Amino acid sequence: MLCPCGSSLPFNACCQLYITQQKHPSTPEQLMRSRFSAYATKNGQYVFDTYAASQRLKQSVTEIQTWADECIWLALKIHESDETTVEFSAYYVVDQTLCELREKSNFTIEQGQWRYIDGDITVHNEIVTVKRNEVCPCNNYPTAWSTKRNKKFKHCCAKQIGI
Repeated sequence: MLCPCGSSLPFNACCQLYITQQKHPSTPEQLMRSRFSAYATKNGQYVFDTYAASQRLKQSVTEIQTWADECIWLALKIHESDETTVEFSAYYVVDQTLCELREKSNFTIEQGQWRYIDGDITVHNEIVTVKRNEVCPCNNYPTAWSTKRNKKFKHCCAKQIGI
């Protein structure tokens, strides 16, 4: 399986190493990519663990896990990245609706590891309602990790969320 982050590397040679704590992200962008991959692979604990300590009291593993489970995470696009921020778009399907979440995220180093502080959401749009007999939207993104050869939505990603 290719990594959900869109790197074109196998998952086990990319973000899985961070999610399983075999390696630690060395940049904010690597942390952002690994957090997206954690959502895509339904690993809410990793997302929670990579929050800055000051933000963990505002979060819950259960809520993060529920959000990860309810969505099909299709693709990640990095727009800009620097020493402490990453601007990205995450594309996902929830309740048969294709959505884009664009955010400028802030990161810090705590005890030698990068952590996510917060982000300013600049776009959160419902792009289109996906009909069961249409081609699955996972085929529309070059960074999508699960290209399914133009399968219909009902035979592709809809199965993941029981639609």
